[in-house]
Amino acid sequence: MDKSKAPLNVSVRETLWRGLKDVAERERRKVSEVTELILEWSVAHLVEVGSLNRLLGCRIHLRADLSRRPEVTKC
Repeated sequence: MDKSKAPLNVSVRETLWRGLKDVAERERRKVSEVTELILEWSVAHLVEVGSLNRLLGCRIHLRADLSRRPEVTKC
């Protein structure tokens, strides 16, 4: 059984759109799939930290071992 989805239309700067397209091509995914994953990740972290200001103050630490997920510092 697949999940129902609600449509979402967002206007973004052209440079952001090009960046999303580049990522989608590199990951061999659709732009909508990349955008959905980014949005889900962002909302989960926003809920966790409690505010946009705290979320924007968080830092993502990339690991040398790329097989593991990056760490997000607690805000």
